[in-house]
Amino acid sequence: MSRRSFTSIFVFMLLMVFSFVSLWPGQNIWAQAASQGQGKTGATVKKGPIIITSDTLSADQSTHTAVFEGRVAAKNDGMELFADKMVVHYNEVGGVKTIDAKGSVKLIKEGRVVTAGQAHFDKASDSILFSENPKIVQARTEVTGTTITYYVSTDKMDVKNSKVYIEGK
Repeated sequence: MSRRSFTSIFVFMLLMVFSFVSLWPGQNIWAQAASQGQGKTGATVKKGPIIITSDTLSADQSTHTAVFEGRVAAKNDGMELFADKMVVHYNEVGGVKTIDAKGSVKLIKEGRVVTAGQAHFDKASDSILFSENPKIVQARTEVTGTTITYYVSTDKMDVKNSKVYIEGK
């Protein structure tokens, strides 16, 4: 099998794995409903695929890592994550364990924009830790801190050393 064919197959498999991971903020209700086979109204929910694009991809099956570099964009159902580099650590069967995004990290979801120098997703705790000057902007509110932790399942956030700026009307 040629290296190009192997890489294409690996990327396809990786994207399939991502489509089953409840990774994105705001997707927790839909992900829980999907795991039960029902949406908010009782209808069956189909979760869309996550599409990752980058200038380069380097995968190493022996260390169970995939490294996306250069204009990395991950998009899924109204959520977008951008970074200069994204490192995915997965287990032996292809399930995602952690994801590290570095350099100009930007998360956009339903009118909320989170920016940071880096972000770390941990599947075990179902959380995303934003660090290096993290900031959340939504409507007329801006929140900054030394770290911002987003808990995906509960849709809650913890901000260390917070500063909140609310623009008046």
